[in-house]
Amino acid sequence: MADLSSRTVTVTGIAAATVRPDRATLTLGVQARAASAGEALAVAAQRASAVIAALRSAGVGDADIQTSGISLWSERPDRGARTVYVAGHTLTASTGADDAGRLIDLAAPAGGDEFTMNGLSLSIADPAAVVAPLRTEALADARAKAEALAAAEGAAVGVVVTIVEGAGMDIPMPRARGEMRAMTMPVEVGTQSLTMRVTATYELTGRF
Repeated sequence: MADLSSRTVTVTGIAAATVRPDRATLTLGVQARAASAGEALAVAAQRASAVIAALRSAGVGDADIQTSGISLWSERPDRGARTVYVAGHTLTASTGADDAGRLIDLAAPAGGDEFTMNGLSLSIADPAAVVAPLRTEALADARAKAEALAAAEGAAVGVVVTIVEGAGMDIPMPRARGEMRAMTMPVEVGTQSLTMRVTATYELTGRF
């Protein structure tokens, strides 16, 4: 005889939304080459300070600018050549997605010829505002699926026993068009797809 007290149905509810990213994080860098390590570090620091000043003048707050790396290494291009020291300084700066191109335009000349653009990532400033309604939709989808399965077997859906949540975001790489020296650096923000999945187990009631 079947154990009627343990009859359950497990389903996965899905909800999805496409959103436009509203935040951009730039990874910027400068390098300096000199005959001594101290000189290379000093010049790199000067160039990094110029980039930071340009970012601040563009309205980026101190909390949104961070040093993410400082490096120093030596190179000897040819046998017998003098050693050259190379210093690097890497910064990350967060801004509105629509301001990313303008910040690149300002930071590049401030950093000089050894300015480097090491990356650009896009995100959503308040993901919870997107996830909350998707969670509700996914739960409703799960219950609807459970009710359809139960009805097919002459049963009804009771209380929920367990819920497991999972979310995934498709984050396309932003694309920048144009040359670094161009007057304007167009950055295509595009969209991101967010999918919410909830796996729920419900009790089944009724005889079947």
